[in-house]
Amino acid sequence: MRAGDLLTLDLDVLGPEGEGVSEQTGTFVHVPGGYPGECVEARVEHASRQAPRAHARLASLLQPHPARRAPPCPHSDAGAVPRAHACSGCPLQALDVAVQRELKRAALVRRHGLDPGPLIASPDEWGYRWSSKRVVTGTLGHVLVGSYHRGSHTPAAMDDCRVDHPAIAAAARELQAAASALAIAPYDEATGAGDLRYAWFKTDGRDVLLTLVTAARPSRAAELLPASLTIPSGIAWSVQGGRGNAVRGDPPALLRGSPVLTVSLAGVPVDVGPLGFLQPNPGVAELAYFDLVADEGGAPHGGALAFDLYAGAGVTTALLRRGFAEVVPCEVYPESAAALGVPAEPAEVFLARQRTAGRAPELVVCNPPRGGMGPAVCAELVALAAPRLQIMSCSADALVRDLAVLQAGGYALRRLRAYDTLPHTPHLELVAWLSRETGAG
Repeated sequence: MRAGDLLTLDLDVLGPEGEGVSEQTGTFVHVPGGYPGECVEARVEHASRQAPRAHARLASLLQPHPARRAPPCPHSDAGAVPRAHACSGCPLQALDVAVQRELKRAALVRRHGLDPGPLIASPDEWGYRWSSKRVVTGTLGHVLVGSYHRGSHTPAAMDDCRVDHPAIAAAARELQAAASALAIAPYDEATGAGDLRYAWFKTDGRDVLLTLVTAARPSRAAELLPASLTIPSGIAWSVQGGRGNAVRGDPPALLRGSPVLTVSLAGVPVDVGPLGFLQPNPGVAELAYFDLVADEGGAPHGGALAFDLYAGAGVTTALLRRGFAEVVPCEVYPESAAALGVPAEPAEVFLARQRTAGRAPELVVCNPPRGGMGPAVCAELVALAAPRLQIMSCSADALVRDLAVLQAGGYALRRLRAYDTLPHTPHLELVAWLSRETGAG
């Protein structure tokens, strides 16, 4: 198989970016715009020499999926040949949402051998996202508050994004207009020149907290925009001068209004600051939180001591304290750690310190970032040997890597559930229940 080859493919499984994948003569061919259950013609653009993998461009749709539809969002290239400047953030929206869920479940089974059963569905197909990070691009007088097209740094429009909460969509539209009118210079990642780099919007369902992320000080964006924006109840400013895609910059300064939003998650009021984490879809996330602190049958855990790793805003810490005499949270991000009243430290350092002190929790709850816990944290968990271990993961690939270490160290996977937290994307949130096998270690 070589670049330029035109292939007729039956697509079998959903890929990690929402593309259709076919195994062709031992090679997995990834076709953006195609879906499992379809027959397509695709032209190979790149074939790997190191792995049985190729990427192809959709040429024609020979047999479409019966649940295909026109993408509801006018900016989307879902279900079509990827095109420059289109938004690729919701690659599945050209399919009925119930079909999306079944394809995501089937991909988890086929790619990882994990079957969570029926997905826990989001109650809202649109307007569910309460936290949205936008990339600022464009030119003087024509600022774009959008995103990058997948796999590139080509700017993509997101005007009136259908999955963002309406308050966020309105605030982004206002920011785009104001930055254009004020001739705010968008950041140019190629040259490192420019001013406004990112905009991070959060909402509690009513108010909006906006964080402006600029490339340097002083900043015309930070100086002029707050007086021109009427929708945000609070505006903060952070500086991110490094190269790369990191959004979080220096500790934020409040420019006007309130520095926090108070969001209720699983019945727990949480104060979220300018750079603090907020679950994009709180309505579904709280269902996963309830499961994360209960046993696999839904009964609440209880006991003397529990650890809460990657505690974030402290929702699971508060839920665990309903059943445990002592709950010790761990969080590495300074803003969140300070709100929890604990030092900011990596999970492996926290676990080693607790183990050295002879602390023996009955339960450890973990909610790591997309990269997973990694070998060092998993090794510390194996050494700690807590009877019960429960993990909330936003990446199946990372969870499988972590499970391999934990299962080799004596843990058994008792149950897995999946939550459709981001409809129209391939993303799933997963909760895994593990217990220490008798005689392990």
